[in-house]
Amino acid sequence: MVSQRILFVIDSLRVGGAETLLLDLLDAAKARGDLAHVAYFTPGPLAPEVEKRGIATTRLSRKGLRDPLALWRIWQLMRRWQPDVVHSHLTKSDLVAQLAARMRGLPRLVTLHNAAPWRKKRLPARLYHWVVGKPDALIAVTPLVADHVARYGGVPRENIEVIQNGVDLSRFSPENATPLDLSQFGVPKDAVVIAKVGRLNVQKDHANFLRAAAILARKDPRAHFLVVGDGELMTQSQELARQLGLGPDRLTFTGNIRQMPELLSAIDIFMLASAWEGLPMVLLEAMAMGLPVVSTAVGGVPDLIANGENGMLVPASDPAALAAAGGMLVSDADLRHRIGAAGQDTVRARFSGKAMTDRIWALYAAARAGAPVGQPQTMEGKQEWNG
Repeated sequence: MVSQRILFVIDSLRVGGAETLLLDLLDAAKARGDLAHVAYFTPGPLAPEVEKRGIATTRLSRKGLRDPLALWRIWQLMRRWQPDVVHSHLTKSDLVAQLAARMRGLPRLVTLHNAAPWRKKRLPARLYHWVVGKPDALIAVTPLVADHVARYGGVPRENIEVIQNGVDLSRFSPENATPLDLSQFGVPKDAVVIAKVGRLNVQKDHANFLRAAAILARKDPRAHFLVVGDGELMTQSQELARQLGLGPDRLTFTGNIRQMPELLSAIDIFMLASAWEGLPMVLLEAMAMGLPVVSTAVGGVPDLIANGENGMLVPASDPAALAAAGGMLVSDADLRHRIGAAGQDTVRARFSGKAMTDRIWALYAAARAGAPVGQPQTMEGKQEWNG
């Protein structure tokens, strides 16, 4: 018996923090006996992960918000599938899903994943919240994101629920992961491996990481760097690496790797070089695996990391500082162990995936209280529009 029907709407099925959270929510829905459906704009490597869970999917458009029919398609999906609650993630999906859910009078939630630069501009921030309206729950993944929304979006701070991302601690446990064989990427056995994981886009600032890697590579021959992920800046990043003298003997572009616990179990240091963030899932996952982390002090990261205690913090867009912090860890195995263990303790104590999903499901229940529930039509499998 299905307890409730949850429509999740997200911009893409690419590899990223919001998308990883979506998979966790799908697993939580299945464990609770709920039926989920995923609507999205852009396909990606996570599509098989969704489908192998038996989740029906609907692609809304090939053109994003440039396609005015995207709103009609999601409205039709809501009419036919009759969700009990709608939960959207990321900007395009928020605008389309929340407007359609408002039109249909459905219980609805929004999760705000980061403090993107446009959120700090009053006009676009207020326009976004005017379209989204007043959802039953507005969730921010960090207090900083909530503060930005309140300051620039005109939303009362007390109306924003902060639910920080959580990690599946049984999956992201060094005791349960077999290290990935890094020799396939040309990594020497005696190397100290530093990895950067994430989409190659402006937000993740791979140029910052590559410039730091070039500095550190000149200072310490043991360091080997992995750039894990794919994205629109792949070619540009590869060209920058070539210009910086980072050949395959020192740095490898691996593309997407889905075996994340196995990858994290095989490396020595995790780096995050982002220009902006919310609370990065991959950073929590690395810390849960006991890895020492070096991160730019952006978004909710300073709420997670105390510099020099459970991780290393550096300013954004400062390759020299990133290289210096990484160099300290490369040269000192004891420091790596101490900081990694402290970071693992932090995540295990504060960022349980179950605690996160329990709070979100409580918001679903509150949103549904008093809401009429129709008789849904069966709608299984996958739909895609070619608009």
